Amino acid sequence: MLGNAAVDRIVREAAEYFAAGRPDQAEVLCTELLKAKPDHVPALHLAAVAAFVSDRAADGAALLNRVFNIDPDHAPALMTLGDALAVKGEHEGAVAAFRRALRGRPDDAGLYNKLGVALGELARFGEAETAYRRAIALDAHLTRACFNLAVALAEQGRLIEAEEAYRAVLARDPVFRGAWLNLGNVLADQNRLDEAAAAYRRGLQLDPDDVGLICNLGAVLYRQGLLEGAIAQYRCAIALAPGNAATLRLLGLVLHEAGHLQEAAEIYRQTFALQPGDHMIATNLGACLSDLGELDDAVAACEHALRLKPDHAPAHTNLGIIFEKQQRIADAVAAHRRAVAADPSYAKGHANLAVALRNAGEIDEALAVSAHAVALDPEQPLAQYNHAHFLLMNGHFAEGFEAYRWRRKCKTLSDGDPSFSEPEWHGDPLEGRTLLVFAEYGLGDALHFARYLPMVTAMGGRIILQVQPALASLLRQLPDVTVMSRGEALPPFDLQVPLMSLPRLFGTTLANLPADVPYLRPDPERVSRWQTALGRETRLKVGVIWAGNPRHKGDGQRSLSAEALLPRLVMPDVQLYSLQKEPRTEDGAVLAALGDAVIDLAPALGDFADTAAAVAALDLVIAVDTSVAHLAGALGRPVWMLTPYALDWRWLRDREDSPWYPTMRLFRQRRPREWSDPLMRLTAALAVLAAKSTS
Repeated sequence: MLGNAAVDRIVREAAEYFAAGRPDQAEVLCTELLKAKPDHVPALHLAAVAAFVSDRAADGAALLNRVFNIDPDHAPALMTLGDALAVKGEHEGAVAAFRRALRGRPDDAGLYNKLGVALGELARFGEAETAYRRAIALDAHLTRACFNLAVALAEQGRLIEAEEAYRAVLARDPVFRGAWLNLGNVLADQNRLDEAAAAYRRGLQLDPDDVGLICNLGAVLYRQGLLEGAIAQYRCAIALAPGNAATLRLLGLVLHEAGHLQEAAEIYRQTFALQPGDHMIATNLGACLSDLGELDDAVAACEHALRLKPDHAPAHTNLGIIFEKQQRIADAVAAHRRAVAADPSYAKGHANLAVALRNAGEIDEALAVSAHAVALDPEQPLAQYNHAHFLLMNGHFAEGFEAYRWRRKCKTLSDGDPSFSEPEWHGDPLEGRTLLVFAEYGLGDALHFARYLPMVTAMGGRIILQVQPALASLLRQLPDVTVMSRGEALPPFDLQVPLMSLPRLFGTTLANLPADVPYLRPDPERVSRWQTALGRETRLKVGVIWAGNPRHKGDGQRSLSAEALLPRLVMPDVQLYSLQKEPRTEDGAVLAALGDAVIDLAPALGDFADTAAAVAALDLVIAVDTSVAHLAGALGRPVWMLTPYALDWRWLRDREDSPWYPTMRLFRQRRPREWSDPLMRLTAALAVLAAKSTS
């Protein structure tokens, strides 16, 4: 018969074995003791704990039941039960066990912490907060409870309080890596991205191989627009955990956005190999291949995504975009319609449907669909920008120029444009201040909106105009404006404004738009030289430009080949002059075959000041929608422009004239992508004009 002293010694030795990480030895001692003392509660409890630690949950549960048969309120056993239930995911049961244990141990701070954790697992964060605060009141040095309190506060959206709680934990324990991670998360949720990045970096000083910290730092760098930095972090995370599909997915997305398309496609393929049922990756791969111009493979990837999930709206949208690139306009519209049918709340799907409808010539429906896209997601910059085009195209200038402000938030549009830290000008008087007006996009845009400069100078102050170098010489003749080339060091200025914001600031409508021409004038000496060079020609002198910048998004719709245009214009009483500075490779043979019927002026055209002088010496300019058409209109020279059905908003709808350029005549497609009719009308009009010029 074991005496009490011997029993206590055995239990103490068993506890020492358990504390030393030898639960099997502890259980052996408890089992021997229980043969002699089958109802010894401490031995039963320790044996149960050892069984649970050894992954023998059934044995542990049986031993706990024996404890509860003897002492239903045994607090240590209830704690063990709660822990076991929590491990099994039975959090309601764990909460009940911990609450019962607290009846016997109402001052146990650790037990309150366990209760808080179980409540948190049930998303009962308010109750969890109460439990943690009780734990801290009982033991202010219980760091884990302080950390858990911060988690509960963050989960309730109380970010400032959570931040303070995490900082309190770190003040006590600066090497608490998880606190640095969570502090960074709370700061990122408040959009305090620099501070969040600093917190993640501090955590990484403690553990450079923490994949969670690395990925979260990558996410913050991405949100800051530091794509290359984000890519470096995700690469590091993948080196540490090569099979992590979630990190691979993020790397692919950032590579894609950063324009590293070949590598992005390869990462997407690796991710898809790990997760072949992931329709999102297949969709993203399709978009990436589309950007690479591998259109057939892009279609295959999107169709694969749709086999995995037939109602995946983004895959239908990507298909529509690819079909547009393949000139399959009807298929594109159908794909975009399927996208919005699959998800009627998908704002991007409606926005892309609107663009496809415009390209198909369905302008009224395009405007309505675009308005719906903006209503679904008013904060989507590209949808707002496209909607501005629809509004302006339909003559709704007040709304259109207001929506046009969103262009500055479109990364794909603003990349490469100047940006300045000085305040933006809002149209107030400028006396005593210097205003920088800067050009944004293409050369034609700058020429078009330069008409507003006299209205700006009338506001007082000093005006600096920053433009593309090719335009600087021409625009230096503008009165009361200091013209600087982009790239030159700017003098100090107080305010700045994009040139294309001026129509909004001056309240432009169709009734009041500034259309007095010429508002640009060529250099008289250069004009004189051109007049001398061309003066012997008695026939109608017609300058021609048939193609624009091939990098322009809409170039496939607006540009023509030399073969499509020039032979039609060769006729009696007309001398053609090429103003095409960069003919395309296939144009060479056409120009050679036409011989003297087309005289190439391009070698003598340096910048736009030269082109302006040449245009002034010609009788007519025939152009597709390029900067030279704007130049001729700004100079007040006769210009005939071949324009797509509905590509650029400024030409409005169904008009043969332009309110912006009184000397311009439009030869517009009557159906999208159908050039034969406008070319026929232009050729006939040129023949009539040539006949009149010689009569």
